[in-house]
Amino acid sequence: MYVIDDGSDVSHIACYAPLRAFGNIELTLKKRNSGIANSLNRGFDAALANGCRFILTLDQDAIVDRSLFSALDTNVALLESTVPGEWGVVGPGILNGTRYTRATSGLVETAEIIQSGAVFNSLGLLCAGTADESLVIDSVDTDMCLRFRRAGFRVYADTALEITHPVGSGNSIELLGRRIAVTGHSASRRYTMTRNRLEMFRRHGGHEPRWLMTAVRRFLVSSVISVTIEDHRADNLRAILLGCRDFAGRALRAERSARAYVDDSAADTVGEVAVVLVVHNGVRYLEEQVRSILRQTLPPARFFLVDDGSTDGSVELVEKLIARDGRTSLVVLSAGRPRSPDLYTRIATNYVQGMVAAAGYRFIALSDQDDIWEPDRLEYQRERLRATGARLTAANGALIGPDGLTIGRTLRDEFPVPAGWTDMGPDSRLRAILRSPMATGATMMLDRRLLRTALPVPAGWLHDRWFSLVGVARDEADFDDRPVIRYRVHSAQAVGIADSAERKVVRWTLGRVRRPRAAARKMRDLAVTLRAATPDPDVRLNLSWPRILSAYLRPRPAR
Repeated sequence: MYVIDDGSDVSHIACYAPLRAFGNIELTLKKRNSGIANSLNRGFDAALANGCRFILTLDQDAIVDRSLFSALDTNVALLESTVPGEWGVVGPGILNGTRYTRATSGLVETAEIIQSGAVFNSLGLLCAGTADESLVIDSVDTDMCLRFRRAGFRVYADTALEITHPVGSGNSIELLGRRIAVTGHSASRRYTMTRNRLEMFRRHGGHEPRWLMTAVRRFLVSSVISVTIEDHRADNLRAILLGCRDFAGRALRAERSARAYVDDSAADTVGEVAVVLVVHNGVRYLEEQVRSILRQTLPPARFFLVDDGSTDGSVELVEKLIARDGRTSLVVLSAGRPRSPDLYTRIATNYVQGMVAAAGYRFIALSDQDDIWEPDRLEYQRERLRATGARLTAANGALIGPDGLTIGRTLRDEFPVPAGWTDMGPDSRLRAILRSPMATGATMMLDRRLLRTALPVPAGWLHDRWFSLVGVARDEADFDDRPVIRYRVHSAQAVGIADSAERKVVRWTLGRVRRPRAAARKMRDLAVTLRAATPDPDVRLNLSWPRILSAYLRPRPAR
């Protein structure tokens, strides 16, 4: 249990003294009140850092029945058995006597639920993001639920569960035969409610039209009541107008707001490294690869194996090798279902699933199933991340053939880094990597904090390409010429570099001619999603539609 005190005065803090008798309670006392979103993120990050898969959140004034916990436990078990990897949050379906849906039995998918009394799936938190701290207090749970849905994670309400949670004064009136809540919120709350609700309409209305219609109606009714029936009507009117004004100012800036809080000091307490390996019928080269990982000068703390439907004994081989070694533990994950028909999306999803599971470790190394690692790869790349302060490092690799013999080229010949990279400005680096990839996931190690800004990976992108773009856009990427693996080139590669440069250009061009919608979607991902994740305003200028087109149309840099 993580108890987060949001800046209470000294006299109130004395109430926490009895908690010292419990060994499983961690108390955080914040110096100032910074809002529910920040406090939720403190708790989320602590739980995620300790490997918690499912996280229940509660407010100080929510009233819950003892049966809530066992019922939520049953719900989680049901969802994990029926829709694993597809659900994001589940909670009570009745709030203060009002149902989220018209259904009266079972688990029902809905657009939003209140966060108090809800269980969050860590996979959804790491893919869709935690609470938006710029919202401070109102609409925080609405935003999380709708972002979960947009990232492909479902929101469920248990129609048999009820939670009682004070909302304003808790009064109600009867109007035209219907009972309507009169919250009696203060003018300051009315301001944030107005500003944030309008922000929700802007962010999510286009993706959630049914939710939008209901939410707008409720917002209008609540606003009218606040200026006609409730107390302090003039103050409420001024607060609503001010909220509208400030929303308009924020909308004009239109950039992604605060990212999830990460306690860097807590994240650096352990320097262990986790390895994420994705396999699909890779038994031919798999033993040599796993042995090279187990022979590292810095052995991996944990091995996360994502199996994408192997039928050749790949998983059993890895289990046998790791059990025989005995110095590391193994976590086997099955690829999510249904699998995407798009190869890039499918590969990225598999790796993201492994990285989310490994997010309790500060450093995560990615691995293909058919390479061979140099003995000090993990130790070298971990120290490089520490020394540079980067959140992603991508090294070089010597190319080998199916027989394991070198073919006289390296990955840098295929993914060149421009000369003078270290002296280039952030905007010039971004333009360069937009024109030409510079890294492959097989040589990547990342700091888990990168997941906060790089996830979710948009559909149609390979994870390594998207991660490197985010890393460069945020000036958090490091590119290294030292070979840390021997990268195997063979005809059975699902995605590789076996094709000639000429065939790659032809395939790239034809792909965009045949799939204009996919190309437009990627342009949008760069101009909207990547731009929103970029803090430097000068770098963001290069992520406008005209400049992205210009970067793509320019000739590739000479190798």
